[in-house]
Amino acid sequence: MKIKVLERLLNIFFPILCGICGKEDFFSLRLGLCGECIRKTRGIGAFSRCNVCSSPLKGKEACVFCDSRNIFFDRALSIRDRNDLLSEILNRLKSRKEFTLSIFLSSGSRKILRKLKELEFDACVILPSFKKRSWSSGKERPFLASSRLCKEARDILGIPFIQPLLKSSAEKQAGKSFSERFFHAYRSWKIHPSWENRCPSRILLLDDVFTTGASVNEASRVLKQNGAKSVYVLTYLRTVD
Repeated sequence: MKIKVLERLLNIFFPILCGICGKEDFFSLRLGLCGECIRKTRGIGAFSRCNVCSSPLKGKEACVFCDSRNIFFDRALSIRDRNDLLSEILNRLKSRKEFTLSIFLSSGSRKILRKLKELEFDACVILPSFKKRSWSSGKERPFLASSRLCKEARDILGIPFIQPLLKSSAEKQAGKSFSERFFHAYRSWKIHPSWENRCPSRILLLDDVFTTGASVNEASRVLKQNGAKSVYVLTYLRTVD
């Protein structure tokens, strides 16, 4: 009760404006995005999906993603299919650290997580991101865009957050060609020495966006090489061709 009263007071004196257009309405106060902008984020519509990678399928067409490579994760799920506005929302969250936008990006995650609860995960892992240098301290501070997704997973599933993965390459995936992403991803992840051959059996791997799937696939390979039996992937967005 006290929390709800405090939230209402904060909305009166410090209202949450839409992170894209700056408007204030019922939706921006709760999701960080106004109703008009939310309507623009609607996806491509209903499609049948691959049971492993969730790629949209047309008719009885085979899944191109799963048929073209070795898949190390057990299943990959995303909250929304990516479009131009959602790309802009994610970019603002990552580059400007506009945290209120993560409220909208994670909305819908609880429904998915409740369905996954029966799998009884042991822990959740956030895919390490590119580290930006803090000029004030001179130290590198990682900004994890998937932090709110991690919070929802911990609340719903009641599992701890662990950090068994290390990023062994300072390069970004962004800007690379389709094939370059896979070669780069192969050498991008390694296991933390303290987790070598000690990873929990069932892991939920979290990331911001599933583009080619190269990063989460290779990270899943590393986790399984070090003790994980199953790895499920959950992201805010998925790129759909």
